[in-house]
Amino acid sequence: MNSKFDELVQSLEAPMLEDLRRSVAAELNERRAQTSIQVEQIHAQMSGEDKLRAMQEIARVLRGEESNA
Repeated sequence: MNSKFDELVQSLEAPMLEDLRRSVAAELNERRAQTSIQVEQIHAQMSGEDKLRAMQEIARVLRGEESNA
């Protein structure tokens, strides 16, 4: 990590560090939600390629991985 960032994190009191953790977790969840496939986007008339992409996206989200987008 960046030494300035390390210093900042180490200087935080426990409550502020917990606030930072919650903020980072919320931001990551928001970013995942923006790039993830929505159930409404899946339908029977999808092409085989679209179905494969949807399946891969669902598997990625279940594994907790970041989006490639």
